[in-house]
This record gives sequence, structure tokens and C-alpha cells, in this order.
Amino acid sequence: AGMSGTAVKESESHDIESETAAAALGGSLFDLTFALTDQNGHPSHLADLRGRPFVASMIYTNCTSVCPRITADLKNLEKALSNRDRERVRFVLFSLDPERDTPEALRGFAADHSLDTTRWTLFATSSDDMRTLAAVLGVRYRPDEGGEIAHSAVIAVVDGEGVVRHRQVGV
Repeated sequence: AGMSGTAVKESESHDIESETAAAALGGSLFDLTFALTDQNGHPSHLADLRGRPFVASMIYTNCTSVCPRITADLKNLEKALSNRDRERVRFVLFSLDPERDTPEALRGFAADHSLDTTRWTLFATSSDDMRTLAAVLGVRYRPDEGGEIAHSAVIAVVDGEGVVRHRQVGV
């Protein structure tokens, strides 16, 4: 019954525009100046993350398949860090569903998954800016009529200057 709740394979979605955006950026995520809203409703920008490395992924709070697995992988990564590194590295989740992922929904997701919000930040932005961010991070996605979003599982390691240093595709 369609793609509901499944991951998009890299070969199933080909988007020239997103490849162009990713190629055009080629530098720091901090060059993207659009506004973000965090789980507390506070306005923010990617450049506010400058100075500390972070691990990023894209999720949506109504997801019942891929997103909980991505979040579990990130939590396992967090646990595997040394105490020193755990204090330095932050974890960032960007919403693929900005219409439904209000600050309240993002806070609920953080609570449901026991995310320590001193280290974890969840962000939403406008639909257009979310598309740009997905392109830059290499996340392929496709919404369906039922409100599900089929998407690739991408975990990106970003340095303190906003440069993506590593990308893992798949959980």
C-alpha cells in the first residue's frame, strides 16, 4: 500500500534542484541564513550553532518508522562518546514537516524519546527553507496523501564551522 512509513531509497527519488543546491553551497551550513524555530519557540539561525560540532538529522514527529530508528541511532552515538566529547558535541534534529511540527510537537518528541535538551535541539523552519536544508544534507523525501513522509535516513556530522565532515545514509 504505497510508501507509507518506509524509507526512500536513494535511487527512487532524483531531484536535480536539490543536487544543485548542495553543489552551490559546498561550504558552511552557516551560509544559510533562514530563520529556524526551536522546540521552545525561540527564533534561531544555523549560525547560532557555530563553535561546537554537531550531529544532525531530519525527522518528523508523526513518523512511526524511520525517525524513531534514526533517533535511537543518535542516542547510541551519544552514549558511545567519551564524557569530554559528550559535553562538546550537540545533536540537532530538523523537521521534515514544518506545518505539523510546532514547538509543542518538537518538545513532545524530545520528551517521548528522553532527549537531553541541554545537548539536543529540535528545529523547524518554513517549507521552502526545509527543502533547501534537506538538499544540503542530502535527505531525499516524498510526502504522500496520508500525511506520511517517505524519506532517506541521513546522519550528518558537522564541524564547528558548519562544514559537513561525514554523512551516513541508512539506519
